[in-house]
Amino acid sequence: MRVRTRGDITSSERWSHRDALSSALMDAERYERRVRDLVAFGDRGSGSSRERGAAEYLAAELRAIGIDAVIEPFRGARSFGARVLIHLGIAAIGLVMSWRAPALGVAVGAAALVSFVAEQAWCVIWLSWPACLYRSQNVCGTVPAGRAARGRIVLSAHYDTQRGGWIWTINRHLNRLFVSLPLWLKPPMTSLAVLMAGQVVLGLMQMRVGNGVPIRILGWLLLAVYGVVAAVFAQYALGKPVPGAVDNASGVAAALELAEEWVESGRTDQVELVVVLTGCEESVLLGAAAWADRHRKEVGRLPTVFLNLDSMAFGPPRFLGAEVPAVGAPIRCDRRVIEVCIGVAKELGLRDAGPHALPGPTDGFAFLSRGMRGVSIVSFEDGGVLPRYHTMADGVSEMDYVAARATVEFARGVCWKLATDWE
Repeated sequence: MRVRTRGDITSSERWSHRDALSSALMDAERYERRVRDLVAFGDRGSGSSRERGAAEYLAAELRAIGIDAVIEPFRGARSFGARVLIHLGIAAIGLVMSWRAPALGVAVGAAALVSFVAEQAWCVIWLSWPACLYRSQNVCGTVPAGRAARGRIVLSAHYDTQRGGWIWTINRHLNRLFVSLPLWLKPPMTSLAVLMAGQVVLGLMQMRVGNGVPIRILGWLLLAVYGVVAAVFAQYALGKPVPGAVDNASGVAAALELAEEWVESGRTDQVELVVVLTGCEESVLLGAAAWADRHRKEVGRLPTVFLNLDSMAFGPPRFLGAEVPAVGAPIRCDRRVIEVCIGVAKELGLRDAGPHALPGPTDGFAFLSRGMRGVSIVSFEDGGVLPRYHTMADGVSEMDYVAARATVEFARGVCWKLATDWE
């Protein structure tokens, strides 16, 4: 392994005017050990036995810190690709049915469209339930306030890894385009939803004017497009999960680092810290959604802010001012939380820290969609570039620990500043 030093940073990567990277507050050796320990499990694919093994390791790490840890099971999925394939299959069945029974075909196609959009926009399970029968789990621990708590910080990170596939090669070519688009045009799978909507319109035309040659040709063309898309997602659904050093062993190690510092320093008597390490993030935020749903009443009883840590070593520290689903309406973060991030970034001399929006969600989207306040801290290079994103090259040997340390430093500052709001 080669750990990059400060001299390795190019001029475009000099994100700080002072050396926040050498902070003694972060135990670099401890951080790197945890990253290596997680990657040593091999792939930690969503809903897999190795994901469960990683969960048990993380529970032990929390207990070693002095935090009572529990493992909360939920129903998960092993692949986002499989969930998409189910909707594509149902839509294709509706398209074929519409040639003989247009009304029934429209109903089936509309059901596929509504379920596909709802599952992405609200982080729920509807028609894709056959792909969501696998056991997964969140690892949770709480540091109670010394006195009556006035507020709560939820420190989250996901520990599962994504499956590789052609789709991420396509993503690398399209990502710069999506990053440059206005917020409402960033959801990357809107085009698939548009195709499904076009199918419904085509079926309504069949009901009105009959099943003529032009409509049949359009139907066959749409079916062919479905076939190409299905081939890409089938290859993705069967792909091998990647090592996930940056995405997201780096975020989990950061969450453990901040939690350990919290315990050691006794940050405040009036703020409760909850650590939530989620599974099945890569199969569309199922762990974060499960935790938020399970603890909805608890969250509602006390002012709560989440701080989600994801992919800490792709580049300079950034924060997201809005979370973008694969399909649906983006959700903006609370203005007060954004102001805190801007203030901390200014204190650290960070360049272009945010607010940003990426074409795709983190666990922060699941929390925001359920009414929680908070922010996701990430990292990426200029132009939204994520080197080795969801590839087999995302291993410890390519990990940029300099970038990770800078991003952890930023996350620490935001976490401590949010805590002072209730002191």
